Amino acid sequence: MFDSALLLAAAFVAGALNAVAGGGSFLTLPALVFTGVAPVVANATGTVALLPGYIAGAWGFREDTAPPPGLSMRLLVVLSLIGGAAGAALLLT
Repeated sequence: MFDSALLLAAAFVAGALNAVAGGGSFLTLPALVFTGVAPVVANATGTVALLPGYIAGAWGFREDTAPPPGLSMRLLVVLSLIGGAAGAALLLT
């Protein structure tokens, strides 16, 4: 019962923190590890759980974002995906 309450509280506060400034995984990861989830699984679980908030934030600020001069949005997305895939590969190595 305590584990569920801890995870629920961490999830709500992490969601609010992500909506304002980001960094909600600083709350979800320790809460999940404290309740007995393996660290790698806790990292993946926290990331997936916070993904809807990331998407909502990106959608909410879509009018405020513009590609840097000289880069199209398409090229910026491709470069971001390549960088993300490289980072994930390094993490798994």
